[in-house]
Amino acid sequence: MDIIAELKEKAQKNPKRLLFVEGDDMRVVKAAALCAAAKVCKPVVLAKKESQEDAKKEGIALEGIDFIDYITSDKLDDYVAKLVELRKHKGMTEEKARELLKNPAYFGAMMLKLKEVDGAAGGNSMSTAEWMRPVFQVVGPKKGVKTVSAVCFIPMKEKVVFFGDTDFIIDPNVEQLAQIAINAADFAKGIGIEPKVALLSYSTKGSGEHEVLKPIREALALVKKQRPDIIVDGEMQVDAAVNPKAAQKKSPDSPLKGEANVLIFPNITVGNVLIHSLGQWTDYKLYGSFPVGLSRPVANGGRSFSPEQIFESVVPLCAEIAHD
Repeated sequence: MDIIAELKEKAQKNPKRLLFVEGDDMRVVKAAALCAAAKVCKPVVLAKKESQEDAKKEGIALEGIDFIDYITSDKLDDYVAKLVELRKHKGMTEEKARELLKNPAYFGAMMLKLKEVDGAAGGNSMSTAEWMRPVFQVVGPKKGVKTVSAVCFIPMKEKVVFFGDTDFIIDPNVEQLAQIAINAADFAKGIGIEPKVALLSYSTKGSGEHEVLKPIREALALVKKQRPDIIVDGEMQVDAAVNPKAAQKKSPDSPLKGEANVLIFPNITVGNVLIHSLGQWTDYKLYGSFPVGLSRPVANGGRSFSPEQIFESVVPLCAEIAHD
C-alpha cells in the first residue's frame, strides 16, 4: 500500500506554503529543495544570510524556495508586539519577546499563528521540546481540545499502522488517553484510512488484573461515549489487536477482529521504545510524528533524519494543508 505516493498526489493538486524552521541546517534546506522539485508544497525556509550563502556554495537547487532571515526580518517589530499581546498574561515583555524571536522556532510559530504560512515543520535540528514548546505557547490547541498528542505511522505491505502517543503525554490520565485515541483515529481518517483503534496493554479483555488496567478500561468507555463512530476496543495485547488468528482465540467478540490499524499505548515510554525499536531493527519506514489537536498544522521530525527522510516526513503534512 503506497500511502506516500497517494499523499504526494494530493499535495501536488494544491501545493501550499510550508515553513521549514531550521534552515541553518543544510539537511533541511536539501529537504526543502526536494519538496520544491516534487511540487508537494511551496517551501519557505528560515535561515540566516550566511546559511543561505552556504546552501548556494553546496550547489543545492534553490529554485522555488522562499528564504527568510529571521534575524534581520522587517517583520520582527510586528512579531514582537504580537507576541507580547499573546503572552502578556504570562508576563511577556517586549525585551523577552525580542530575545525569544531570535529563535527560529518562536519566529516560525508566529508566522504560523498569523497564517503567513499554511503549515510548519521542525524538530530536525532541535529536540521535540525545543520545537514544540513555542508551538504550544504561540499556536495552541484547537478550540475544545484539551490534549494535543503525537501520531506517527508505518506503511506496511497490506496496511498502514498508526501509533499514539509517542512524544508528548508521558503518563496520560483517563481523559488524556481517550483524547489520544480520538486524535489518532481522526488523523488516520484525515489521510484517507478508516481507523480501527486498539488500546494496548499486557492484558487482553481481562486476562490480567491490575490497577494499571483501570484507566485503559475507563478510557475505552469514554471514547465509545464521546465518539460512537469510532471502531475501538481494549484492553488488548498487540497480537490480539493485529493478528486475526490470535484475536479469534483471545478476543473473539471484539469488533476489531485482529484488524486494528491504530495502536494506542498506555504511556509514552511504551510507545517511544516500540517505534524506535522498529526503526532500528526492521526495514519499516516510520513517518512522523504529527501533533494532532493543534489549531494549525505542524510536523515534528527527527534529529537523525537524512534530507530524504525529512522530505518524506513532511509529505503527509503537505497533503493535509493542500486539503485545507
